[in-house]
Amino acid sequence: MSTDLWTYRPAAELVGRELDLIGVQGRLEDPSVRLITLTGPGGVGKSRLAAEAAAGVAELFPGGIHSVDLPACLDLESVLKSVDKTVRDITERTLLLLDGVEHVAGELAMTLARHLGDTPLLTVLATGQEILRIYGECVLPVSALPPPGELLEADVADVQDNPAVQLFVRCGRRANPAFALTPENVGAVVDICNLLEGIPLVLELAARRLRLYPPQELLGWLRRGGDSHLPGPVDVPERQRSTLAIAEWSCHGLNGPQRSLLARLALFQGGLTLATAEKVSPLGPAETAVALETMLDRGLLTLQEHPRADSRLTMPRTVRAYGLALLEEAGPERALAARQAHARHYRRLLPALEGRFQGSEQQRWLRVAVAEHDNVLAALRHLEDEDATYEKAPGDGGRARADRAAALLERAALVTACLQPWLVRGALKEGLRWFDATGQALKGAEWGERAEDEEWLRTRARLYCGGGVLAAALGDHDGAAYRHRRAVALYKRLRDPQAAALPSARLGHALFRCGERPEGQALLSASLVTLDAHGDTAGSAEAAAALAEVLLAAGETKQARTMLDRVGRIQRQNGAVRDLARTVHLGARLCLYEGDDSGARSALKESIGLYESIGERTELPAALEMFALLILGQPGQPQRAARLLAAAGALRSRTGVGAERERQDRLRAAVEELRRRLGGAVFATAWVEGLRLRPEAMAAEALAAVEPGRGEEGAESVALTPRQLQVALLVADGMTNRQIAQHLDIAEWTVVNHVRNVMRKLGCGSRVQIAWAVGRSR
Repeated sequence: MSTDLWTYRPAAELVGRELDLIGVQGRLEDPSVRLITLTGPGGVGKSRLAAEAAAGVAELFPGGIHSVDLPACLDLESVLKSVDKTVRDITERTLLLLDGVEHVAGELAMTLARHLGDTPLLTVLATGQEILRIYGECVLPVSALPPPGELLEADVADVQDNPAVQLFVRCGRRANPAFALTPENVGAVVDICNLLEGIPLVLELAARRLRLYPPQELLGWLRRGGDSHLPGPVDVPERQRSTLAIAEWSCHGLNGPQRSLLARLALFQGGLTLATAEKVSPLGPAETAVALETMLDRGLLTLQEHPRADSRLTMPRTVRAYGLALLEEAGPERALAARQAHARHYRRLLPALEGRFQGSEQQRWLRVAVAEHDNVLAALRHLEDEDATYEKAPGDGGRARADRAAALLERAALVTACLQPWLVRGALKEGLRWFDATGQALKGAEWGERAEDEEWLRTRARLYCGGGVLAAALGDHDGAAYRHRRAVALYKRLRDPQAAALPSARLGHALFRCGERPEGQALLSASLVTLDAHGDTAGSAEAAAALAEVLLAAGETKQARTMLDRVGRIQRQNGAVRDLARTVHLGARLCLYEGDDSGARSALKESIGLYESIGERTELPAALEMFALLILGQPGQPQRAARLLAAAGALRSRTGVGAERERQDRLRAAVEELRRRLGGAVFATAWVEGLRLRPEAMAAEALAAVEPGRGEEGAESVALTPRQLQVALLVADGMTNRQIAQHLDIAEWTVVNHVRNVMRKLGCGSRVQIAWAVGRSR
């Protein structure tokens, strides 16, 4: 048996590819499978996986294992000659490895199909970013290693088994033997693995820089685009010697128009919808469809499906860097035109969506807008740069001022349209900066007569009002009062009492929060009358909810209840999910004031569910904290309360939303009580579990709480099926879903369903709780 496998090994051992390796080798062991193609974007490790799989089953191929590095061949003729020479005179089962078929797939396919038909003892294992499209071809996608994802507070124990982190750490130790994953650098390592999207070759190239930079500095260098030219080893194929080389090879063969489209799409951060790609494409509809399909086939684009929003096209970081380089090579005029088209798309999109953030489809459109957060910020930065260009432009001062004024108004329209998405996402400080900076630009004295235009004054008023809402969400009620007062003053200059009514109500609420309760209540009451008189139901509901909060603080619970019931009906009818969640949350406070714990619990669960339905992050921490305080004394719930308090605190830290001083005192007391009741070790475990919860899992943790009288002890007595008990015991032993699936010889999705049912029956919210519950019951 002869073997001429390539010897390049980008890592000492495969990391995170155990199941992929089993899958490839299983198919190689099957004589009926004659052609296997590993596909995936550049740098994901297709060649490495193919070589490892082939080496593991070498004894099955007495005719030998032969490899052809197609990119190393000079031309198509030499490719075909190499394949013909290898296949000639086969007398025993032989494996042919074809590495890098993507750019010759069409020409090679017919020749290879003929060889497979004429030579029954031939098996082919190919790698490439495109498939061969030969009848009987077994296609195995190879994806990047899963990165750890966004974590509110990274922990070494939580991420050390993540495949992307494992690979980065191992490669980092080879570059710098002193490097280790520590509590001090784990956050930077997680961010690096997320930034580089888990692409193995890019992770390895980045880890080599650890001999020069500590992780935090390496992260900053990568964010500034340093990874676009990361150098690699000299003893590897040229296409793998840098991240730029990976991208250049991946894009080889795209024609000029397709490259132009790639450059346009590279401007979109965090992906874009198919409809957006079609709108910004410089090509015709038919050419755009062909180009997108080509890019999807080659892994230059990936279509990610989202259950609650439109699917999005995403581009690997390496390809995106190459696309941006193409854009710059096209010249400053074309690059500027492309960025203007990107900004123009979002200047139109967000204001068009703004009216839908309050209707019956609020959930859908808010999620659409939140998904575009990174792109909106890129558009705003472009508009900010454009404003600076206008400001410095020589020539006709009047014309320059007019152009700059029009650009500022467009920027202001985009900023104000982002208010609800920024509140939902929790991007409060960032949003407030844009509101204030844009308002300041509009305020300048150099605008002369234009500064008194109605459109100008209304735009400034909207910016002040939106900034006040964000300041209030951050807990800066003095800042909120200042901004709302300025908005009211501008509307008064316009003699528009209807427009001034809502900012007046918000000013009254801010004054109440600042301790000026009589003034705040009077202003709220007057604003509510005005809003009702003008038929502004949404504004009236907001003002009434704020007034109900003031009445509750004054102990006037009956009036507060009547008002909240009315507000809730209006908001349910209007489909105002976020406003309704806040109203129900306030209703829970009213229930607690009246001693109705059951009503408070029910209201909080509804509120938390509503918040999660739109992915809300600003108001969620307060609801989680109130729920934790409500259940901490309930049998079987102290650990859940500790997890919720930890999760809420971590989310507050991320969004910058501070708790009121009175609540801070209650929360500190609750934490101390939980530490005493649970003991140091159990409390610490529950607290760490809470810190590790992702935002989308926080609501699920609260909603999983069993009702009083049906505590977790009672839940544990619910009989598990034999298979569920088997799965629960393996979870308790620390096995992952994949390991359990292999151990029991069942599908991984079946394991997922069993784990969910076990959690439901045992009243558990995590795998650690399953282990604890099963261990206690045994």
